[in-house]
Amino acid sequence: MSRRLYREFYLLPRGEQRALIFLSLLLILSLLFSITVQLLPDREPEGMEEFEQEASLLIAFFAQADSLQQLRRDSIRQRDSARQNKSGRWTQNQAYTHTRKTGKPVLPIDINLADSAQLLPLPGIGPVFAGRIIKYRSLLGGFVSVEQLGEVYGMPVETLDLIKDGIFIGTVAIRKIPLNSATFRELLKHPYLEYDDVKAIVNYRDFARDIQSIQELQENYILPDSVLKKVIPYLYLSSSEAVDLSK
Repeated sequence: MSRRLYREFYLLPRGEQRALIFLSLLLILSLLFSITVQLLPDREPEGMEEFEQEASLLIAFFAQADSLQQLRRDSIRQRDSARQNKSGRWTQNQAYTHTRKTGKPVLPIDINLADSAQLLPLPGIGPVFAGRIIKYRSLLGGFVSVEQLGEVYGMPVETLDLIKDGIFIGTVAIRKIPLNSATFRELLKHPYLEYDDVKAIVNYRDFARDIQSIQELQENYILPDSVLKKVIPYLYLSSSEAVDLSK
């Protein structure tokens, strides 16, 4: 049988012989590829674990409240009742703004000092968002306003509204960048500074030798006003300015 096939193949024109050989190779490669794919271990798409965690959190919240609006109304009622103290005044340190699932009151949290476990009692904050808040805080050098939490990846506006009264900003832990001595890479690590911004700062610093005031960056159009306004709290010129610059 094999001799007959070989003879018939040999009698074919050279072009048809090459075509048959090419088709045979394609068939073999396709078979090998199919076998290889079946032998590979199953892998979940990247980010699937975070997606499942967030989905479970959403399901839990909807199970506790008919809607996010109902949850918000409950939170507002808790906040208003907490503001009523003996003197008729409300202060951040006196009030209990949120309640754990166990019913225990939770004091306002310093968002710049809290670890991920301390963030979990806040409504809408699970392990995923707690980790993202800590990571973004590290990139920034600390939060200087509550609104910056809205810059955390995936943070819903509804969640930010719910946690505003349960947190406060402590400025002691703000990490600042020495403008006259920081390297190009150190400046570029800050999320508010793009490559072109850092290049403009370094070029101007080399030209002027030393930047005497932050206002120079504005007067010489080194940074756009929108960028400068956000990044000023994270810059200082000398050790004496490290504390007072963000005020």
